Amino acid sequence: MTASNPDKTIKIAICFPSGSMVHVDFMISTSIMMQHTSDVEFILINNKSPNISISRNACVAMAQEAKADYLFFLDSDMDIPPDTITKLLSHNKDIIGANYPKRTEKLGLASHENVKSPEDLVDHGLSPAFFLPTGCLLIKMAVFENIPKPYFFFGLREYDEIPEKFIFGEDFVFSIKALQAGYELWFDMDVTKKVKHIGQKPYKMDGI
Repeated sequence: MTASNPDKTIKIAICFPSGSMVHVDFMISTSIMMQHTSDVEFILINNKSPNISISRNACVAMAQEAKADYLFFLDSDMDIPPDTITKLLSHNKDIIGANYPKRTEKLGLASHENVKSPEDLVDHGLSPAFFLPTGCLLIKMAVFENIPKPYFFFGLREYDEIPEKFIFGEDFVFSIKALQAGYELWFDMDVTKKVKHIGQKPYKMDGI
């Protein structure tokens, strides 16, 4: 239920771009999260495309057609805690997500600004962000009415001092568009500490 209208059920579109298959831990954790979230109507939206930008823009269009109140981007390689949506909704922010780890054994976060060790992380609650990865991200649908299309695309930028071109991911481009439109970006650090980024690790016998 919303704080402004306690009688209205919130409609959230869970959007997960994917290939032909998804991780079983993703589906299990998502199902458990849905079961543990009361007073919310969930809509599951999937788009299969080799181009993640096309998938994300298509997901937005489908969420708009479904008249959702929120869009929850959840990548199919995420394993989330049961209270993810409850935590994110509790802050009543326009754009809020998790700063989930990269798929590496070393410390590495999807948004690594000013984070060099675990001690640099805020223990709990809200943390402001400049860049939000889109793998676990809750967005109020009204945001898409105030930023130009396409919402997601890969950006290319050249630096005068560096003779190279840099490609920016669709999540970085969306973050910049949202900031330019006057929105604030936030991390929920309680979700951040619990969410898992599913990966694969090959093992072999040394010396053989």
